[in-house]
Amino acid sequence: MIAALLRRRRVLAGPLAVVAVAVVVGSVLFMAGGAAHGQTGQSLLVSTNSSDILAGQTLYDTHCESCHGYEGKGGVTSAPALVSVGAAAADFYLTTGRMPLNNPANQALRHHPYFDRTQIRQLDAYIAALPGITGDGPPGPAIPTVAPLCSSPSGSGGSGGSGNRSGSGSGCVTLSEGESGFALNCAECHQAAGSGGMLSKGNVIPTLRNANITQVAEAMRVGPKPMPVFGPKEISNKEMSAIAHYVEYLHQPASPGGLRISGFGPIAEGFVGIVFGFGILLFAVRMIGTRG
Repeated sequence: MIAALLRRRRVLAGPLAVVAVAVVVGSVLFMAGGAAHGQTGQSLLVSTNSSDILAGQTLYDTHCESCHGYEGKGGVTSAPALVSVGAAAADFYLTTGRMPLNNPANQALRHHPYFDRTQIRQLDAYIAALPGITGDGPPGPAIPTVAPLCSSPSGSGGSGGSGNRSGSGSGCVTLSEGESGFALNCAECHQAAGSGGMLSKGNVIPTLRNANITQVAEAMRVGPKPMPVFGPKEISNKEMSAIAHYVEYLHQPASPGGLRISGFGPIAEGFVGIVFGFGILLFAVRMIGTRG
């Protein structure tokens, strides 16, 4: 009797272990697919107030000059010069916590922002004013303004002017336009569901679940490595706005039916299906084999 019980436990151990692993993986996927932590909304104008610029310079001298050099002209490290990067780059790297970075040679990954919103606004103002302060280089990209979504799915906005850097007058955009633009320009690296991935040489493609609308638009104009820069000639302001809204939609996409499994896409869903499917098959085979 005891021997039979021990034999039955050994038979059940394998399938139960597979099911346990599948449950743990599914739980991790579920918990990792939470809502975005960034602030959603359109960007604010960059301050040109002299007091904000001076406060930003003080912050820069304390936290940034050791790597990026005096007045953003570059230093002895591998950190780039900041004279012509513009407020869009400063705002993106600071609001996503990618800067300050301990080692300029490392890839800048998203963290909790080191500076508060007021300090970031002051640093944005100083970085935007650098071309005028130093007299070197053209002004960099301003913080983009994202066009609103159309009230109807078909859309009624005008065409986007690629030369309009602020995005004003570009009309409204639709999610269908954003989906097309995302599939064409972004999904190859960021995955169809915006979950991110890996590239060669250890480069990390971040998830887009934590990116707000402004940060998505800034990333397209700034091109944080290994992402290329998408200027107005490659992606117009209207296309940029549509993609930014679609990325926000991906935070909590509509589910027409079935289990979303945190919206990680077909690979994760197929993985869970295979684990559970093979687990059930293995259990059935072992049970049938013991009765033979």
